[in-house]
Amino acid sequence: MNRPLLRPTPSVSPAQRTITPGVLLELYDEPVSFHRAFVEMGGGVTAALFLSCACQRAADLPDESEGWMRLTMAQWAEATCLTRTEQESARRNLRERGLIEERRVGMPARLEIRVDVVRLVERLQAQASRKYQGLDQIDYARLG
Repeated sequence: MNRPLLRPTPSVSPAQRTITPGVLLELYDEPVSFHRAFVEMGGGVTAALFLSCACQRAADLPDESEGWMRLTMAQWAEATCLTRTEQESARRNLRERGLIEERRVGMPARLEIRVDVVRLVERLQAQASRKYQGLDQIDYARLG
């Protein structure tokens, strides 16, 4: 069933046609988002985006994978909207900070990536303690 992409509105010029919900859904595909806390920790927005996506993917892995993800560069691009260069830069920043591990396995060799969850949690805790440092010294009774 073919529906028109644009539906004319009565007494409206062709330039002012409304966009149908179907077009909006097609134009505004799934949002690509990241955790803001990962920006500083990962070394920038692209690293934060890559790490957020990796964490989401890792959560869906079976136990026997031990956290190792085998996605091709094209699959990472589909998931993150990052180019090859942006992916490589993000991965380098995350490796240097100890937030991901990489290994090559098989013939031909395929890249596998794993989030170092222990290190990630440590960094998140340290970041939170810096952010909220001194809150325990506030006399909240005086503020009321």
